[in-house]
Amino acid sequence: MENDTAAHVPTIFYIFAGIALCCFLYNLKRLFTARIGRPEVRSLRPWEVIRNTLYFGVLHLKVSSRQFGYATIMHLCLAWGFITLLFATTVDFLAARGLFLNILPGKDTPWFAALNEIGGLLLILGTVLALIRRHSSIKPEPLPQDALAGRDNLFGDTGVLIFLLLLAVGGFLAESARLAIEQPATAGASFIAYPLTLVLPSDLWQSLQPGLWWSHAILALALIALLPRTKLFHILTGIVNVALTNTSERGTLRPMNIFALMEDPDVDLEGLVLGAGKVEDFTWKQLLDVEACTECARCSSVCPAYATGKPLSPMKIIQAIRHNLYAPAMDDPASMVLVGELISPENLWSCTTCRACMQECPVLVDHITAIVDMRRFLILSEGKPPEDAAAYLEKTAQQGNPWGFPRENRLKWAEDIGLEVPLMADKQEADVLYWVGCAGAYDPRNQAIARAMVAIFQAAEVDYAILGKEENCTGDPVRRMGDEYLFETIAGQNIEKLSKYSYNRIVTTCPHCYQTLGQDYRQLGPAWNVVHHSEYIQELIRQGRLKMDGEVTGRVTYHDACYLGRHNGIYQSPREVIAQTLSWKGELVEMARSHAQSFCCGAGGGNMWYEINQGERINFNRFDQAVEVGADTIVTACAFCMIMLDDARKVRDKEESVQAKDIAELVVENLAPAIPGLGKREEPARVYGE
Repeated sequence: MENDTAAHVPTIFYIFAGIALCCFLYNLKRLFTARIGRPEVRSLRPWEVIRNTLYFGVLHLKVSSRQFGYATIMHLCLAWGFITLLFATTVDFLAARGLFLNILPGKDTPWFAALNEIGGLLLILGTVLALIRRHSSIKPEPLPQDALAGRDNLFGDTGVLIFLLLLAVGGFLAESARLAIEQPATAGASFIAYPLTLVLPSDLWQSLQPGLWWSHAILALALIALLPRTKLFHILTGIVNVALTNTSERGTLRPMNIFALMEDPDVDLEGLVLGAGKVEDFTWKQLLDVEACTECARCSSVCPAYATGKPLSPMKIIQAIRHNLYAPAMDDPASMVLVGELISPENLWSCTTCRACMQECPVLVDHITAIVDMRRFLILSEGKPPEDAAAYLEKTAQQGNPWGFPRENRLKWAEDIGLEVPLMADKQEADVLYWVGCAGAYDPRNQAIARAMVAIFQAAEVDYAILGKEENCTGDPVRRMGDEYLFETIAGQNIEKLSKYSYNRIVTTCPHCYQTLGQDYRQLGPAWNVVHHSEYIQELIRQGRLKMDGEVTGRVTYHDACYLGRHNGIYQSPREVIAQTLSWKGELVEMARSHAQSFCCGAGGGNMWYEINQGERINFNRFDQAVEVGADTIVTACAFCMIMLDDARKVRDKEESVQAKDIAELVVENLAPAIPGLGKREEPARVYGE
């Protein structure tokens, strides 16, 4: 039996297969170009590597998306067709060499034959869908398309799809010839190949069989040999990348430890390059991200900057890095200066670090860290921040807030209305340290939110205090813009002040402060319990310490702040709080883009402090989305989002018809009066509304 089986595959085929394998290994050198990157320690656990490989790499579950329904079906057909045929081909190869015959299915085993047919059918269906998508009106605008060559890919986009189509069709024809000649009893299980045998007489199939078999075999071997040079290379790099990705650390900016570098006697300060100005400045994992990119354009399709006409396409940023990465390895002299030529500063400054691109990426590319590293290069090595941002950075360094108001005025939001707020300097310890934030202290619209929080603390009889004039900017916009030196300076000052007092947790109304205090500062030592006010208010309501009347009427929509939602996974707490304030005439409606698919307000990543004068303003676009669902009230839980949405409301002349409120304001306006005997409660509206 072994000899009969082995006779199906001529010996010369294995010679060609060996040549194809050698070509594959040679072309695989592309994968190892990532080694030129800087070292990076990955905190990975074996079970996580296995889970990521199966979940993201094999099952392709991250590919599934309602927002990209057509592309989801197309990619799953291609992926599962490819995987099924790879399995079937492996089984056939082992059987042909007489290996594991006692456990492997035979070629004509009904279920195995049907599996072969399903795999081929899926591959053809996926390929046809892909060709239609690329060559019809349904092609997404950001999706790149080079027919037969381009973007360092052999055969281009259309060529490789035609290659796959020929391979799949050739496989069915070769199988039909075999069935027509051998006529196995279970031939009917091959529900596509078997009916094809009836199209031609058996003697014609007999004469065609050698040519069909060899043409299919040569195509298959050619695919193996050239795969690393084609767009299909992401099949390999994608699996490797997701396997080595720590999903809990995605989007986390790496500390630069600039002060330590400056004090290190072994560091050449004159030759020191800070940030990433060329491919060698990225870490090897960032470069592996670049290699894994599938060029599906999902990142650009959901990018708020791209959607509003800004000069940013996250996919093109990754493509540009990959172009320079592959240029030396592929003997391509066309590499250009990365930051400044291939990638313009305007591309980088347009990013709001909203994480929408990373949310949708099927192979877990980390766009944000790459963009911020290039911003670091522009600011720290080149001294070229955005023109408007230079003044902001100076104000933050001098006054501890981006508005540049005097530090002495940090308590005016309370002092101007005679509101007495306990200070940590006086109390030394408290259950809650309320971090007011720069917006709460200086921006008139957010000052009302800070007063609302005081009213909530009073109503719930919370033991709290604030830093007052000791408080400083957390440094979130500074860090996202790339000025890591200033961030380390600010963070060191804040850590010193916060370490003087005793408290159980820090509560803040700003998701950017929440992210920086709770996540970024951990890289520098402290690990405080930081809570966003949406979760804290929800906790107080559940404990019965806040009673709601529920008098809100009309249509209310909630805007998911990027740094609360996508960055920290907080979606339900604000909605539960809003639900407690609604009357029977009130309704919570969702915008088309909500939860993890929410649309940015445009202020993140430092964009609050400079303007990209191209395209539409992002906050106007987001406000229009709220108007489209007929919202009477837009509720948010972010200081920056409030400023941006309130500004859009005024510019769109909707001040009379649409309100913009923070959840804290909504709660204060709907607090039930105190029940006699159950504790005294102040009139919160008096404190908050002035």
